Amino acid sequence: MSKNTIVSVLAILASAAALASLYLTERAPRIELHPYQALGEVAAEETVKLLGNKGQIVVITKDSSEIKYLAQTAQMKSFQDSLKKKSDVTIAAIEKVKMDPMTAMATGGGVPGDQFLDIMRRHPNIGAVVLFVGFPQLADHDFEALTKSNTKFVVVSGCLPGYKKLLQSLAIHLAIVPRFDDRFEATRKPKTLREWFDQEYLVVTPATAAFLPY
Repeated sequence: MSKNTIVSVLAILASAAALASLYLTERAPRIELHPYQALGEVAAEETVKLLGNKGQIVVITKDSSEIKYLAQTAQMKSFQDSLKKKSDVTIAAIEKVKMDPMTAMATGGGVPGDQFLDIMRRHPNIGAVVLFVGFPQLADHDFEALTKSNTKFVVVSGCLPGYKKLLQSLAIHLAIVPRFDDRFEATRKPKTLREWFDQEYLVVTPATAAFLPY
């Protein structure tokens, strides 16, 4: 094969690779971030109301040092921005928990109990803890200790089994979960973050926890 032929073949391969990359980029699924931004904003607003617009909070979220979660990044930015703009509530710490697939399966999607209790030991007098992961499975005496503390617990996650009981016993003070009922029917694409939130999520309090499935 001549030198000119080799150069031509390489040029064709380079062009094909570039076209393939462009095609895959254009075809790659794009994440709609508005629901996550809405979730962060409303979670901040509800936390502020729960605390009477004062105090400090600890935020618990998944560790994204190895895997970047675009949805989580958008959610957290919206949460923090909303707190800064609309309240005197401040974040004392953001605690990142390790949640690999095996851990998530073992805990049902909740924070590992030992990590959660360690966080609580390090922040004993905090106004509220906001979990952007599932609430942990704990021993009965640990749940009892939570209900006797002055800390409020806000959970922003999927609706895990046990949330109804935890809300009714005031182990959890507020839960924001994906909408699972059929009482809301979207008739058009949401235009505001609040409309995105109302289409996708529900705010559940101890007073409204009875309608949860579990």
